[in-house]
Amino acid sequence: MRAKTRTLTCGVLAAALVAAGCSPTTDSGGGGNDDKAKTQTGSISYDAADNQGPAKAVDGATKGGTLTVMQVADFEHLDPARNYVNVQQVTGGLIYRSLNGYKEDGTGKLLLVGDLATDPGKDVNKDCKVWEFTLREGVKYEDGSPVTSKDVAYGIARSYSANLNEGPHYIQQWLYPGGAYNAKYQGPYDGGRPAPDGIETPDDRTIRFTFQEPHCDMPYAAALPTSAPVPAAKDTRANYDLRPFSSGPYRVKSYQRDVALELERNPHWDPQTDPLRTAYPDAIKVTFGLEQAQIAERLVADAPADQASLSWTDVPPAVLPRTTSGTVAERVIKGPTQYTWVLDINTQRVTDLNVRKALNYAVDKDAALKAIGGQAAGSPATTLMSPTTAGWKKYDVFNAPVTGDKQKVRELLGGKGPKLVLAHVNTELRTQQAEAIRKNLTDMGFTIVMKPIEQSSYYDEIGRKNNPYDLYLSGWGSDWPTGSTVIPPLYDGREIGPEGNNNLSYLNEPGVNAEIDRVRNLPAAEQDAAWMALDEKIMREHAPVVPCYYDATYELRGSKIGNAFLSDAFGIIQLNTIYVKQ
Repeated sequence: MRAKTRTLTCGVLAAALVAAGCSPTTDSGGGGNDDKAKTQTGSISYDAADNQGPAKAVDGATKGGTLTVMQVADFEHLDPARNYVNVQQVTGGLIYRSLNGYKEDGTGKLLLVGDLATDPGKDVNKDCKVWEFTLREGVKYEDGSPVTSKDVAYGIARSYSANLNEGPHYIQQWLYPGGAYNAKYQGPYDGGRPAPDGIETPDDRTIRFTFQEPHCDMPYAAALPTSAPVPAAKDTRANYDLRPFSSGPYRVKSYQRDVALELERNPHWDPQTDPLRTAYPDAIKVTFGLEQAQIAERLVADAPADQASLSWTDVPPAVLPRTTSGTVAERVIKGPTQYTWVLDINTQRVTDLNVRKALNYAVDKDAALKAIGGQAAGSPATTLMSPTTAGWKKYDVFNAPVTGDKQKVRELLGGKGPKLVLAHVNTELRTQQAEAIRKNLTDMGFTIVMKPIEQSSYYDEIGRKNNPYDLYLSGWGSDWPTGSTVIPPLYDGREIGPEGNNNLSYLNEPGVNAEIDRVRNLPAAEQDAAWMALDEKIMREHAPVVPCYYDATYELRGSKIGNAFLSDAFGIIQLNTIYVKQ
């Protein structure tokens, strides 16, 4: 899952888990780092009490009010087929419901339970090849019509369309293993079948998935937006981004791109059917267009108009000193997240391995962090996966100082001065960070041309195979805590398409692709160590990225926001059980 700008081992289903939506992040710029990053833990629960609605009431919570989320830039996508960024997934999760979801209360306890489904799914033959989900009775759309299993199947079917390809592809790949996920089935449009092979809906409340190979991670994959229902009659294809049809507690009241998204209550949402969401606020408004410093200044000031507000935008360095004491400090939500930020090297354009190695010796990770908040933003990285991922083990292929090694850069470049295009998000803080990288790389002997991209289209732009950029920062966190949700999405070259790519280095090495297949087929107990070994092999042999930093977040809320805590599943303030103090 991409960090805000865009998890467990297969086997025993009650094993430890690390969650996240593999999604990108582009508005980060500071993060609390008082706590050491650790593998996130939790479990899959089939306990009836955990899976039944309503969601547990929050002590002292009050119903009513309008919650405001202040953001720098608009979302790229809210369509569940295209939603792969954490801030979008948290917002989308108020509008539509997936088969499964994460239940958390701020204590660190994280449970995967049924959301639309009555439980996390039945492993029919106890071999992880056939999974069956039963939908809850009484779940209705915003027009009062019932949610059906055929709507879930159709939602998955449309995600095979080449024009709706930005979201997760786990289930799609599992249904059609080998090669690109949509090579054999391109969705229901233009005469296509209404559902892919391997999905059956024997009645309106049952959906069954049959895979050729075992996929014991299916309960986690079913928690992604991929499994959200979409009625065929309400499908507006590319325009579905603007108004997804609600199966959750809120529906879209209005959405003016780059200005604001307003959500109001879905009058047909029944809290008795929902174990995850309390839906305390009467309305939720997400505003776009303020600068990062403006947002932080307003939240620090806590004027009456902003007291029921929060932001997923991290506090920038200039404002950080004013958030460390008094009542403001009490309103800081901070901690390490599951994301690793890397400087992607477009290997289609930067084909010389020595140049890619030189970049790994050249980048001043300390300067890149200081530009967005220093230690509050994270800590220097040397690996592709985050320390929160199961099986993580520290290594450092290059052993370069965090400020870089000019002598090694000179040796590798051999007198050359490569000219490279550095794309960056066009916000104040990300521009400052890109300028720090440009200055650093220029000093190391490179010629760098900076190219800004609007935040609302950043991942779409760099996700195009033929993009005209050599370097760009991106953040990724595991969809659940195993390397299978990091290494294959980011480094399996067989999945590269014309657009919507997650493999942003565009690495396509047969040896890496073959090793991905080998690790996937190992016994569950051996996979964590094998993914970590492949992590190191990719860096040692191909250097397709420069690991820059392990992410942390440092967010602020207004004084009238209650039950605000950092989501272990998404790495930002959660909204499922938040409330506005009356």
